[in-house]
Amino acid sequence: MTLPPRRIGIVGNREKKGARALLPALVRWMRDRGLSVTLERSLGQGVRGVGAGLPLQSLVSRVDAVLVLGGDGTFLSTARQTARVGVPILGVNLGGLGFLTETAEADLYPALERLLAGEVEIEARMMIEARVRPRKGAVWSECGLNDAVIHQADESRMVRLDVRIGRTSIGTLAADGLIVATPTGSTAYSLSAGGPIVRPTIEALLATPICPHSLAFRPLLVDAGEKLRVRVGQSVSRARLTIDGQISRLLAPGDEVELRRAKSRVQMLSLKRESFYEVLREKLAWAGSPSGTRLRG
Repeated sequence: MTLPPRRIGIVGNREKKGARALLPALVRWMRDRGLSVTLERSLGQGVRGVGAGLPLQSLVSRVDAVLVLGGDGTFLSTARQTARVGVPILGVNLGGLGFLTETAEADLYPALERLLAGEVEIEARMMIEARVRPRKGAVWSECGLNDAVIHQADESRMVRLDVRIGRTSIGTLAADGLIVATPTGSTAYSLSAGGPIVRPTIEALLATPICPHSLAFRPLLVDAGEKLRVRVGQSVSRARLTIDGQISRLLAPGDEVELRRAKSRVQMLSLKRESFYEVLREKLAWAGSPSGTRLRG
């Protein structure tokens, strides 16, 4: 159980009509219960009676909890900001798969009642930090909740990446790229590339090659206390590092990327109504067809 929040921030994808349509009634419901409500500035624009709002970076430092209206993309971009200040976050799925957004739109108000009653748990999710040490220029770093991907920047060609774990070289990967995912991200891009599903509370990093030019280079689960170092091969014209599919940086031949467990964590509010394996069955149709219906013989 957690202490009930009194200051709520609301973030959402303004391109989703459902998010903006929810706002007037949702804000009124919260304020009727004595809560202070702050909206992300872009979400509240043009919606009457909800206030002017604040930029996301300012909002997260002035609230006790953040409610995200949208899909996994909106959740990921918001989570990176809330993790910097340790504010808990609850996602409301407004369509699509919504693996990270725990609450369905139909369950929004019952979920809020439980939140205000303190009947939720906080699940601290591990993040990944990618630190780029270029041959020229300053060190650059960024954190993500799902994954860090190193891939070809422009052309449909393979990249060659020299991969080390700690001080040990594990070889040169010739492939379309390399995904290094957190357990939370194991059900995202890494899963599509053939990586295993990892329970999100496990402390590990998952290195999954993308279409490797060798059957011997398979996905590898690494202890979260270890560091992966990936150097871009000299034969590669340009590569790119992408965090959570949203933040990217170009890499030159010889640049090194260090991938490790981040110091910050995403504090995810959980209603704990379903186990992780039930969510797998429901949202990924585990042991069923992709449409969510069971396969029949």
